[in-house]
Amino acid sequence: MRPTYRSRKGVPITTSPSVSVLERPSSQMSYLDKFLIESSNRQRGSVESEEGDVEDNRAPSIASSKSNLSELSIDPTSPHGLDLHNKPPHMAPHLPPKPKSHQFLVRTFSSPTKCSHCTSLMVGLTRQGVVCEVCGFACHIGCCEKVPVICPVPSDQTKRPLGIDPTRGIGTAYEGYVKVPKTGGVKKGWVRQFVVVCDFKLFLYDISPDRNALPSVYVSQVLDMRDEEFAVSSVRDSDVIHATKKDIPCIFRITTSLMEPPGLKNHTLMLADTESEKTKWVVALSELHRILKRNNLPNRTIFRAKELLDNTLALIKNAMSGAIVDPDRLVIGTEEGLFCLDLDRSEIARVGEGKKVYQLEYVVEEQLLVVLSGKQRHVRLIPVRALDGDDVEWIKVAETKGCITFATGIMRRSPQLGYCLCVAIKRQNTSQVIIYEVTRTKTRHKRLREVMLPTQAQTLNILTEGRLCVGYQSGFSIYSIMGDQHPLSLVHPDNQLLGFLTYSAVDAMRAIELSRGEFLLVFQTLGVYVDAQGRKSRDREIMYPAIPQAVSFCDGHLLVYSETHVDVFNCASGEWVQTINVKKAKPLNSTGTLSMCIINDMPHIVYLSNIHQRELINVTQCDGSGRPVPRPRRRFSLREGHRAARATDRRSKMISAPTNFNHISHMGPGDGIQIQRLLDLPTTVETADQSLASPQQLQGSQQQRDVTLNGTNVTPTSTFCMAAMLELFKLFHPPRMAHPLPRHPSHSEQRRVSSHVQRTSYTGHNGSATSRRSAAPPRPAVTPPSLPRSPDAPSGDPETSGSHHHPPLSLGSVPSLHEACKDQGVGGGSPRHSIASNNSSNPSTPPSPGHDHGSSSYDS
Repeated sequence: MRPTYRSRKGVPITTSPSVSVLERPSSQMSYLDKFLIESSNRQRGSVESEEGDVEDNRAPSIASSKSNLSELSIDPTSPHGLDLHNKPPHMAPHLPPKPKSHQFLVRTFSSPTKCSHCTSLMVGLTRQGVVCEVCGFACHIGCCEKVPVICPVPSDQTKRPLGIDPTRGIGTAYEGYVKVPKTGGVKKGWVRQFVVVCDFKLFLYDISPDRNALPSVYVSQVLDMRDEEFAVSSVRDSDVIHATKKDIPCIFRITTSLMEPPGLKNHTLMLADTESEKTKWVVALSELHRILKRNNLPNRTIFRAKELLDNTLALIKNAMSGAIVDPDRLVIGTEEGLFCLDLDRSEIARVGEGKKVYQLEYVVEEQLLVVLSGKQRHVRLIPVRALDGDDVEWIKVAETKGCITFATGIMRRSPQLGYCLCVAIKRQNTSQVIIYEVTRTKTRHKRLREVMLPTQAQTLNILTEGRLCVGYQSGFSIYSIMGDQHPLSLVHPDNQLLGFLTYSAVDAMRAIELSRGEFLLVFQTLGVYVDAQGRKSRDREIMYPAIPQAVSFCDGHLLVYSETHVDVFNCASGEWVQTINVKKAKPLNSTGTLSMCIINDMPHIVYLSNIHQRELINVTQCDGSGRPVPRPRRRFSLREGHRAARATDRRSKMISAPTNFNHISHMGPGDGIQIQRLLDLPTTVETADQSLASPQQLQGSQQQRDVTLNGTNVTPTSTFCMAAMLELFKLFHPPRMAHPLPRHPSHSEQRRVSSHVQRTSYTGHNGSATSRRSAAPPRPAVTPPSLPRSPDAPSGDPETSGSHHHPPLSLGSVPSLHEACKDQGVGGGSPRHSIASNNSSNPSTPPSPGHDHGSSSYDS
């Protein structure tokens, strides 16, 4: 039971005693003078605070402006009371005071409270510090061992607390009231907040508009002075265009880093009561920052936020989950479905059906995506080849309807590496955990066993040695995945924390396995260290400065997401090492590397990059000299599933697919029989247009030696294929002819065709015409009578006439147009390359009977 204390006027106060930080004049400097003096000369005499009566154990009167959370005197009716003034005067000299030790108990404070030993804030939502049950001395749990053992603490030590360390920023240096802009900016007005500067951080607390209201115990914003971009300055008229003119001289701005790239910074405006008050704030913060830089404190930055996607991509505003497939590909689950983002190509494609995707994980070794999707919250397995545009059916895991959450991980390492999938399913007043093994069979999973829980499961984490940790309200338990061990609770019945957790009914958020059999149990209000038996292993607990919305674990650090920032804690030491000022952030994956946040009232997806590890995503690219430069702002184009299938080998990006096709005609069902009419094929573009004319019209035309189309030399192979396509078009759509085409051309026409084939030589690389002559192909035994003559062939050359002929084209000898083109490519390049490089520049895709209309190539 919380002890009752009385002030000197006898008014009972049941609030836990502590050092006040509230209701001070806004111009009050707390320990800034001590910081400045002691940082230059630590050996000088004590410098008494301007409010020494607040820092000692004397109780303020009720009329005092100090908070009722200040140190109070002991209740004279208490059996532990040491107030000798209540004794008769003649007995006082005969009863010397007996020294007693402190009796510290953990307490929860409802408002911001300072430690009586180091004067820093006792940050946290609950169990922030300890209070001596005898003298009321309040301090951090870590400071109680450094407090003088004499109870109560001598007054000369309370007037000048011994725990202040200017070199490390320990202690409250400044505090007061300011106004900050409301949500929506300066034009919406200002709201009053209480600011405390300690530990080289600025803590901003909201204050209720009610008169004499106390600040809330959780912070609304934290600004870290250790930030690389930290700066404090006055503002100009252009910086606050919506502020009134009389307020501008009283406004100052604090800058911290936000996102790099693209180099955005976080700006926090503060409005002081007067211009002189603003000057004091600017001078105090600038001097503290100078002390910080002069002492060369280690840089504790771990993560840096980097922009991946901005609000130009509309689907990210509904992003709910995500996974990193490789450095150039991401998978994002949204309310509209699953999408694959190709960063190097700036393309986005829908994958599968448009079901809402709540959770998403990627098992790299199994090349498998696991998603929790749909209104009925089913778990589905997706082979990663579905991201390449293949029509891959999603595998629904049976009996997973109503899934709460799932986890994947290693279930065994020998004789071969094996992965498992653990699914928590909601049941009436209970829950069920089904454990599957990830296999290489068609269904990709096999059911192993199930675990029934007496309560609702809230979180699942797979630990080492094939163990599963299940989190539920006020507790965690460990189960063996193979079922060969008994369950073990991580909150031991003898643990004093059990009563608090049971009484508070706090939600479980995550369990983190540390070295030497230690665990960090992350609850919604605090983080607790326990051993393998569930007994508390450390007195130190992780305290959140604000209410957590979500948590993640990455590279040995716990990331706690709140409404206005992300706090980073070192799990091994329990230290609060960094604050990232991204607002309304939430993790999209279990590690938090992909996170959703709001910047300038617009949704963004950011990559939290560990600056001490290799990059998981290629956010930057290299210029010509090899120096990394930020990528330009991406504008993603949407591709439609299998119509823009990615290349199977992503390494062959330099080899593009065929392009520049020209849609001539679509051959539908029943049109194939007309191939039998494909008997006479021209050899050039000109003769393709003139093949339906009479022989008398063909004799007067001349052709150049090298046929050129769109500036590109055309070889006989490509010419023949193009002519065949044109002839096919004319067969399907015959024009009205004045004179019918002769069935058998004359001998002179055959000579001209042969002469043209001989004069136009080609290479075997890309089919382009060259000036070098190549060896002539062997002469066919039979001269085809169906080929029209070329108009540019010489009329009389007995050696060249008939020396080069094409094989006859008939239904029996040429089963397909493709084979006809292939037969003409002797010694030449691929006919596909010839057509692709020499045909029309229209980027449409060639039609085929089994292909959809309107499809296009995105792999070029």
